[in-house]
Amino acid sequence: MSEATESPLATARDEPQPRGTRRAPWSRRHARAPRLVLLAAGVVAVASLTPAAYLVLREGFSVGLLWRALDSPSTPELLWHTAALVLTVGAASGLLGVGLAVLVVRTSLPAPRLWIVLFTMPLAVPGFVSAYTWVAASFRYAPSSTAIFGLGGSTLVMSLGLFPYVFLPTVAALRGVDAAQEEVSRGLGRSELRTFLTVTLPQLRVAISAGSLIVVLHVVSEFGALQLLNYSTLTTAIMQRMQVLGSPESARALAVVLVGGAALLRLLEKIARGRQAPARIGRGVVRASARWALGRARWLWTLVCVAVSLLALGVPTYIAIVGLADGISGTGGAATADAALDGPVGIAWAALGSAALNTLELALAAGVVATVVGLPISWLYARHPGRFATIAERSVWLAHALPGVILALALVYMGVRWFRPVYQTPLMLVAAYVILYLPLAVASQHVGLRAAGRRLDEAAHSLGYGRLRVLVRVTLPLALPGVAAGALFVLLDSAKELTTTLLLIPTGMTTLSTALWSTTNGEVLDFTAAAPYGIALILIGVLPAYLLARRTVRLTA
Repeated sequence: MSEATESPLATARDEPQPRGTRRAPWSRRHARAPRLVLLAAGVVAVASLTPAAYLVLREGFSVGLLWRALDSPSTPELLWHTAALVLTVGAASGLLGVGLAVLVVRTSLPAPRLWIVLFTMPLAVPGFVSAYTWVAASFRYAPSSTAIFGLGGSTLVMSLGLFPYVFLPTVAALRGVDAAQEEVSRGLGRSELRTFLTVTLPQLRVAISAGSLIVVLHVVSEFGALQLLNYSTLTTAIMQRMQVLGSPESARALAVVLVGGAALLRLLEKIARGRQAPARIGRGVVRASARWALGRARWLWTLVCVAVSLLALGVPTYIAIVGLADGISGTGGAATADAALDGPVGIAWAALGSAALNTLELALAAGVVATVVGLPISWLYARHPGRFATIAERSVWLAHALPGVILALALVYMGVRWFRPVYQTPLMLVAAYVILYLPLAVASQHVGLRAAGRRLDEAAHSLGYGRLRVLVRVTLPLALPGVAAGALFVLLDSAKELTTTLLLIPTGMTTLSTALWSTTNGEVLDFTAAAPYGIALILIGVLPAYLLARRTVRLTA
C-alpha cells in the first residue's frame, strides 16, 4: 500500500466533494515536485557526472585504447587485486559493523553508550594515517615482518577504519525494529538466533547495504593507504601511470574500467537492498526489544570490543603520540638506518598551525556547500520518488567512486579551458570535495527527510502553509539530525582527503594531509616529521566523529 493511500488526508482528498466545497489548497499544487527543485536537482546531477563524462569525451575516446589497456599483462592482476580487496574489506567491515551493533544494542554488554563512541572514533583517523602508523609500528617492533603488507594487511587496516560506516546505520536501524514481530516469532517456537536471522536481519538490509556501499566505494578510490601498504589496485595504477610513467591516456582507460565497476557495485547494492520490510505491525510507540543475556560470556565479548578499539584507534594514536614525543624531545624516530643518518627532525609549529587552519576552512566550506546542493536531490528522492529522482540520486553516487586523480584532472582541464578565474583556487578544491562526498550528505539527508514524515507536510499544507513555510517551519527542523549528520560526514572525509588535494591545492598552500605526505613521499622513512600532522588530523576528526556518536547514542536511548 502506498504512502499516499495510507494518509487520511489523501483519502479525504479523493472522495467526492459536495458542490460548492472548495478543495484543500495543497491538493493539486503540491502533487508534483516544484520546477525549481527539479531544475536544481538536475544541475547538481549533471555537475556530479562531469568528471565521468571527461573520461570519455575529452579529445574523443578510443575503444582500441580501452582494449589495449585491458589487454595489458598487468590489467588482470590489477582487476583481481581490486576485486579481492573489495570483497575482503566489504565482508570484514560488514561483519564487524553488524556484529558490534548487535552487541551494543541487543545484548547485556556493559557500557553500551561508551562502545558506540569508541566504535565511531575510527572515522577520525584518515586511511593513509592509519596505514602509516601500522607500517611504522611494524618497522619499530617487528622489523623483519612483512605481514602488514599485501592483501592481508590492507584488509586489516582498511576494515578497521571503515567498519563504522556500517556500524552507525545498523545501530539506528536496530533501535527502530518493533519488538512485537520478534515476540510473535519466539511465540511460534523459533530460537533467538533464528528469529534474528529471519525477522530482524531483513529489516536491516537498507542500513547494511547503504553502509557497505560507502565502504566499497572508499576501497576502490583509496590511494594513499594502499601505496603505503604496497598493494596495487586500479587506483594506484592510475596514479602511477599519471605521475611516474606519464601516460594519461592509459590512466584514463583504466579509470573508465573503474567507473564501470563502481556502477556495477551501485547496481548490486540496489539489488541487495530490495524492498524494505515493514518495521512495525502495530500502532503507538515502538517498544525496545529485550536484551539478550550474555551470561558468563559477557566479559569475553567485552574483551573482543576492547581488542577492536585498540586495533582501530589505539595503534594509530599510540604510534602517532610516540612520534610526536620523539620530535619534541629531539630524539628522532627513524624507521630505517638510512633515515637515521639525517638526524632528528624538529616540529615546525607555525607550518603545522597554518596547515591545520587551512584544513578546517576547506572542510567546513565543503560540508556547508554539500549540505545546500544536496538538499534538492534528497528532498526530491524522499518526497517525490520517481525515475528522475532516482537518476539524480544515482548520478551523485557514481562520482563518489572516481579516483581523486581523475576528478582533479577533469577540474584542471575545465578550469584552464572555461573557468580560469577559479583555477588553482580554494574554490576549485572545495568543488572537488563536494563532488566526491556529496553522496554522504544526500544519504543522511534522505534518512532525515524520511523520518520527518510526508504526512506532517500534508497536514501543514491543509492548514494553509505554503511550500517554503512548510520546508522552513516543519520539514527541516524534523530532518535536521540527518542533515547535520551528512554535513559532518562530508567534513570528516574532506579533512582526510589526500589524492585530489595533492593535485588541486593552490600553489603555496598546504593542508595537514599534503604536509604529512610531503614528509614521506609515499614511504615510511621517519615518522617523527609526519607524526604532528597525523595527530592534528586525528584531533580535527574527533569532534565530528563524537557528534555522530552522540547522535547515535540519542537514537538508542
